[in-house]
Amino acid sequence: MKKIISISFLFIFLYANTEIGQLLKLPNLIHHFIEHRQHKGERSVSFIDFVKSHYNDNVKHADTDKHDEHKNLPFKTSNTHLNTIIAFENQPNISFRKPISIVINKTVGFHKQFYTSNVLACIWLPPKLS
Repeated sequence: MKKIISISFLFIFLYANTEIGQLLKLPNLIHHFIEHRQHKGERSVSFIDFVKSHYNDNVKHADTDKHDEHKNLPFKTSNTHLNTIIAFENQPNISFRKPISIVINKTVGFHKQFYTSNVLACIWLPPKLS
Protein backbone atom coordinates (compact mmCIF):
# COMPACT_ATOMS: atom_id res chain seq x y z
CA MET A 1 0.00 0.00 0.00
CA LYS A 2 2.85 2.37 0.84
CA LYS A 3 4.44 1.65 -2.53
CA ILE A 4 1.26 2.54 -4.42
CA ILE A 5 0.85 5.77 -2.46
CA SER A 6 4.48 6.76 -3.00
CA ILE A 7 4.27 6.05 -6.75
CA SER A 8 1.06 8.06 -7.01
CA PHE A 9 2.66 10.99 -5.15
CA LEU A 10 5.66 10.77 -7.48
CA PHE A 11 3.39 10.83 -10.52
CA ILE A 12 1.43 13.81 -9.16
CA PHE A 13 4.69 15.67 -8.45
CA LEU A 14 6.12 14.94 -11.91
CA TYR A 15 2.87 15.88 -13.62
CA ALA A 16 2.62 19.19 -11.77
CA ASN A 17 6.27 20.27 -11.85
CA THR A 18 7.72 18.91 -15.09
CA GLU A 19 6.77 18.55 -18.72
CA ILE A 20 5.73 14.91 -18.27
CA GLY A 21 2.12 16.06 -18.57
CA GLN A 22 2.82 16.57 -22.27
CA LEU A 23 2.81 12.78 -22.65
CA LEU A 24 -0.94 12.89 -22.11
CA LYS A 25 -1.16 14.65 -25.49
CA LEU A 26 0.30 11.67 -27.39
CA PRO A 27 -3.17 10.54 -28.58
CA ASN A 28 -3.53 13.98 -30.23
CA LEU A 29 -0.30 13.35 -32.13
CA ILE A 30 -1.48 9.94 -33.34
CA HIS A 31 -4.90 11.31 -34.29
CA HIS A 32 -3.30 14.18 -36.23
CA PHE A 33 -1.01 11.73 -38.04
CA ILE A 34 -3.98 9.56 -39.04
CA GLU A 35 -5.85 12.68 -40.15
CA HIS A 36 -2.92 13.66 -42.38
CA ARG A 37 -2.85 10.24 -43.98
CA GLN A 38 -6.62 10.23 -44.64
CA HIS A 39 -7.29 13.79 -45.81
CA LYS A 40 -4.10 14.66 -47.60
CA GLY A 41 -3.59 11.44 -49.47
CA GLU A 42 -0.10 11.27 -47.99
CA ARG A 43 -0.02 7.52 -47.50
CA SER A 44 3.65 7.42 -48.42
CA VAL A 45 4.59 9.81 -45.60
CA SER A 46 6.25 7.97 -42.75
CA PHE A 47 5.76 8.86 -39.11
CA ILE A 48 9.32 10.22 -38.96
CA ASP A 49 8.64 12.59 -41.87
CA PHE A 50 5.40 13.65 -40.21
CA VAL A 51 7.24 14.47 -36.97
CA LYS A 52 9.94 16.34 -38.90
CA SER A 53 7.36 18.46 -40.70
CA HIS A 54 5.63 19.40 -37.44
CA TYR A 55 8.54 19.83 -35.04
CA ASN A 56 11.46 21.01 -37.18
CA ASP A 57 11.72 24.79 -37.32
CA ASN A 58 13.40 24.74 -40.73
CA VAL A 59 10.56 22.87 -42.45
CA LYS A 60 7.39 24.91 -42.92
CA HIS A 61 4.17 22.95 -42.58
CA ALA A 62 1.55 23.45 -45.29
CA ASP A 63 -1.44 23.63 -42.91
CA THR A 64 -0.80 26.92 -41.20
CA ASP A 65 -4.57 27.56 -41.01
CA LYS A 66 -4.93 24.73 -38.48
CA HIS A 67 -2.46 26.28 -36.09
CA ASP A 68 -4.75 25.67 -33.10
CA GLU A 69 -4.69 21.92 -33.75
CA HIS A 70 -0.91 22.02 -33.82
CA LYS A 71 -0.81 23.65 -30.38
CA ASN A 72 -2.47 20.53 -28.97
CA LEU A 73 0.42 18.33 -30.08
CA PRO A 74 2.80 17.19 -27.33
CA PHE A 75 5.91 19.30 -26.63
CA LYS A 76 4.70 21.99 -29.04
CA THR A 77 4.01 24.56 -26.34
CA SER A 78 5.75 25.23 -23.08
CA ASN A 79 3.73 25.04 -19.90
CA THR A 80 6.31 26.31 -17.49
CA HIS A 81 5.14 27.50 -14.11
CA LEU A 82 7.15 29.25 -11.48
CA ASN A 83 6.44 28.35 -7.90
CA THR A 84 8.09 30.45 -5.24
CA ILE A 85 7.92 29.38 -1.65
CA ILE A 86 8.91 31.85 1.01
CA ALA A 87 9.09 30.64 4.56
CA PHE A 88 9.33 33.00 7.50
CA GLU A 89 10.34 31.65 10.84
CA ASN A 90 10.08 33.37 14.17
CA GLN A 91 13.61 34.05 15.27
CA PRO A 92 14.13 34.03 19.02
CA ASN A 93 15.42 37.25 20.49
CA ILE A 94 18.87 36.76 21.97
CA SER A 95 19.98 39.31 24.49
CA PHE A 96 23.26 39.40 26.37
CA ARG A 97 23.80 40.86 29.79
CA LYS A 98 27.14 42.37 28.90
CA PRO A 99 27.76 43.99 25.55
CA ILE A 100 29.97 41.88 23.36
CA SER A 101 32.47 43.50 21.05
CA ILE A 102 34.56 41.58 18.59
CA VAL A 103 37.84 43.20 17.64
CA ILE A 104 40.00 41.71 14.94
CA ASN A 105 43.51 43.09 14.66
CA LYS A 106 45.17 41.94 11.53
CA THR A 107 48.34 43.57 10.35
CA VAL A 108 49.86 42.75 7.04
CA GLY A 109 53.44 43.70 6.42
CA PHE A 110 54.05 45.22 3.04
CA HIS A 111 57.42 43.54 2.73
CA LYS A 112 55.74 40.12 2.63
CA GLN A 113 53.41 41.00 -0.22
CA PHE A 114 56.13 41.80 -2.74
CA TYR A 115 58.70 39.26 -1.62
CA THR A 116 59.74 36.89 -4.39
CA SER A 117 61.47 33.65 -3.71
CA ASN A 118 64.05 32.03 -5.97
CA VAL A 119 62.86 28.60 -4.87
CA LEU A 120 59.83 28.82 -7.13
CA ALA A 121 61.98 29.82 -10.10
CA CYS A 122 64.35 26.90 -9.53
CA ILE A 123 61.72 24.39 -10.61
CA TRP A 124 62.18 25.32 -14.24
CA LEU A 125 65.97 25.08 -14.25
CA PRO A 126 67.70 21.93 -15.52
CA PRO A 127 69.27 19.64 -12.92
CA LYS A 128 72.80 20.54 -11.81
CA LEU A 129 75.67 18.23 -11.03
CA SER A 130 77.06 18.68 -7.56
